[in-house]
Amino acid sequence: MKKFHLLFLKIVTVLLLLMTNSFAELANDTEILKTCGDGKTYDEDSDACSGPCAVNSSGAIILASNGMPYDADNSDAFRDSCNMIPDFYRVTIFKGGVCTSDPYSSSSLTIDYDSICDLYYNDNSGKQITLTNQGDGTATASPSLVEDGFNLGIKTYTHAFMVLSNHLKIKHDQDYDFSGTGTASEMRGGGSSISTGTTCWTINRTSTFSNLDGSTGSNHNSVELRTGTPDASESSTCCGSAVVTDETDACYFDYATEIIETFGEASGNWNESSVTARWPYAASSLGGGNKAAILLQSDNETVATSMEDGVRLLYMVELTNPLVITENTSRFDIKFGLSDSVSIDFGSTGDPFLFNVKHGADPVDILFEAN
Repeated sequence: MKKFHLLFLKIVTVLLLLMTNSFAELANDTEILKTCGDGKTYDEDSDACSGPCAVNSSGAIILASNGMPYDADNSDAFRDSCNMIPDFYRVTIFKGGVCTSDPYSSSSLTIDYDSICDLYYNDNSGKQITLTNQGDGTATASPSLVEDGFNLGIKTYTHAFMVLSNHLKIKHDQDYDFSGTGTASEMRGGGSSISTGTTCWTINRTSTFSNLDGSTGSNHNSVELRTGTPDASESSTCCGSAVVTDETDACYFDYATEIIETFGEASGNWNESSVTARWPYAASSLGGGNKAAILLQSDNETVATSMEDGVRLLYMVELTNPLVITENTSRFDIKFGLSDSVSIDFGSTGDPFLFNVKHGADPVDILFEAN
């Protein structure tokens, strides 16, 4: 007789690895000043060009004498983006399970869960989960994904997956330290007009991973997209002396949304470029296995064929150590890695002022464990 064991899901977040009225002047345009990128001193994919930027003892990003942020471990690697730990990260989850073989396919038009996977969560209306950085190396998740128990077979599971909305939401404010620039001390941001200050934060605007222009269709709530360029109307940030708490203000501190619309190159307007729906397996920063992803349509099974019908993100992990479920198993943990999951992007308009154009949401890493 086939045995099932009642387990309780506990969402656990991984330890996080973790005044004047003038502007800080750049020594030149950001494209010239940065030393990270194609044709630069450091390749875009090098360690010096990814991960966090240098911060002071209060967590403020430090600006160098040329007005640029630089890598936390290499003061010569000048960056036009910083990957930091966000204050709040919000995802909507529709489905999750563990599998006895790999559901990923490089060519199939649909994903088959039924024959190889057991589900720990399944609700097509979705549940919104907020991950909150506690500032002490930990984070909390609320609400719990599964309030009660769920059944898993007495089996060995080699893969795990989760289906999420591809609308990732970030709420974050960031301070800046201009004391080393030798010039004035404010950053530019957006809003109803250009905003300025030593603190910048997210506002309720939507962008895509590729910074596309135009508006989405109804599958994505028919929203106007912001291109993440140094312009008040195209930026998804505001700057000032402190975050704005007045909900009627254009600079109200709120969640910014990033749509993961393709895993390939895209440019121009929404839905003009073809979609690369699959991201093949690569190492996870959390360890525990390799990760892959597929953009899906709203049925959670059909692979996306366009930006407009791609509304879900299937995240899969090929487990290094399979989950062996026995009668003694009492805990099943899902851990979210928030490190580097907000990309704070900068630009300039040809004048000598640094502009915080965007707080982009990068997909979190997810680790599955059973004990």
